[in-house]
This record gives sequence, structure tokens and C-alpha cells, in this order.
Amino acid sequence: MKTYLMALTTLLWGCTALAQKVALVSLEDRRSLSNSYFGNRCEIEIKTTGDEVRKYKYVRIKSLAKAVDSEGVELLTDKQDRADYAEIGDEKLKIELKNPLRKATSIKEVSGTLDLYNPTEANGAIVKVANFQAKPNINLLPKKAPLSVTFFTKESVEKMAKEQKAERDAKMKQLDPATREIAAGLMALVEGFGAGMAGENELSFYVNGDLSKLVDIKMEDETGKEIRRSGRFISGDHLHTYSYDEKPNPKWRLKILIETSASVKSVPFSLKDIELP
Repeated sequence: MKTYLMALTTLLWGCTALAQKVALVSLEDRRSLSNSYFGNRCEIEIKTTGDEVRKYKYVRIKSLAKAVDSEGVELLTDKQDRADYAEIGDEKLKIELKNPLRKATSIKEVSGTLDLYNPTEANGAIVKVANFQAKPNINLLPKKAPLSVTFFTKESVEKMAKEQKAERDAKMKQLDPATREIAAGLMALVEGFGAGMAGENELSFYVNGDLSKLVDIKMEDETGKEIRRSGRFISGDHLHTYSYDEKPNPKWRLKILIETSASVKSVPFSLKDIELP
């Protein structure tokens, strides 16, 4: 395994007026006799710099458009997973590529798009809900939001399941389409994989709608201090379970971060002539 570390050298996208400055933190070129992905890959870490980025709190790599070595070989992988946002200042954004040719002397170019994210309550990207644990089985986000987030417990969903099926179906038909879809999803949790619901130190949510707009689900105490979580588990996109070192307090407030048009700015970036070890 070869590891190549560089001092933070700022590289600019071609047009300064539109550029987001990024700096190369490290480059790691792994090679193995096996065909495994983990044994053969090139990983680059970058971070954002400059005055513009200081207006935002989080950043992520939205997409990669081009990656090519000095021999003209394409380095983009077939699969690009959706990246999570990282807090600006501590971020190390990872770009995973195919290995360059051995005779290549550099990665000629890596370019793509970054999302800069600044969530506030004013721009609709932060929604806080007090006493949410007393509001199971209902959408906790405003109707105009692009998705729904519903808190539930095993007990709250089992209570729904105990209703007579005919009565339940009749009630379902009276609901508006969005609420009906949430109710049907919650019922599926019990009938399908209800045994995996939250434990004593966990909180579970059913997420529906445009799932790409959900950034995170956080907890804070009554003073606004964020509660550190010990784990996160997402099953089938819809079921989100969060673990804590203590039993959730009824006074905790829910803090949902979502993408809105006013909270996100997409900007291009490009790194060129990255010397290989």
C-alpha cells in the first residue's frame, strides 16, 4: 500500500468568480494481487477553503463528473454512493477512484460538484419539535416539506395493529393520501419486521417522501445542547433508528435537518495535475 501526503495546496477551478477553492489533504493508492475493491483503489481526501465557504456550515461532494490520469485512463468507479454532509472546518471529503495506470505520473483532473449547506429555521432547513415523544404515528414536519418524519414506538404501532382489520381499512380510506401512506408504512413495520424496533435507549422514525432531502435527525435538550448519539441504523431507507448512552428523556427536542432551495448552494470544483507517488 502506498500513501502520499501533501501539504494543503489550494487549487482553483478555472473561473475564479465561480470557483470553490479546495485543497488536497491526502492521496492513497492501494494495490493488491487480489481483485477485491478494498485491495485495489485510489482514495483522495480534500477539504474546502476560502471566504465563500465560511458562509456555510456543512459540505459534501454531490457528484463527480470527471477523473482521468495522465495517460488518459478514466478513473471514475461505476458506483457513486450519496455522500453525507461533513461539518466545515473538520471535513475530509473522500473521493474513491480506480487505480491509475502504473506508468501514469499524475491524476490529470478530478472534477465535480460540491453542495454547501447552511441550515437555519429561517430558511426552512431546521425544524424543531418539542414533546415529540408524545406525538407518535403522525408526521412531525410541515405539510409543505418534501418528506415526512414520523416518530413511533413498538407500542404505538402495535396499538394500531390490534384494531379489527375491517375497521382499520375503513379508517384508512378516509385518510388523505399522504397520511394513508404513512399509516400503511407503519403497519408494515409490525407485520414485516416489527421485532427490530427501538430498544430502551433508542428512538425510531419512519421517513417517507423525497428521502434525498433528509440530512440528519438530531436530538437536543431543553437548553438547546445537542445530545450525542452512540449509533445510527437505517433499514430499507424508511426506518431510521438512533441509539444513545441513556434512555431518551421526554424533555428532549427533535431537530430535523432537511435540504431546501434556500439552504444549499451547488458549486463546481476541480483538482488538476495531482502528482502520484
